[in-house]
Amino acid sequence: MRPGAIQVQRRGVSRLPHLSEALALVLGALGTLNRSSGVRTINTEMNGQPIALAMIEGARFGEDTEGNTTL
Repeated sequence: MRPGAIQVQRRGVSRLPHLSEALALVLGALGTLNRSSGVRTINTEMNGQPIALAMIEGARFGEDTEGNTTL
């Protein structure tokens, strides 16, 4: 699978996205939000390592009934 590619699931098959698929989805969603709302981004360091932060105004993390993180 090429970087940034997202595989479409077959009908009746369920699985969590692979890391590269999840990253592509998150980056695409943040790019879309950045154009239409109050998403702010910043590059910084933590423990000597580069990190990228995205701050979404009015958003809050939560958890669904299965323990998955929601936004």
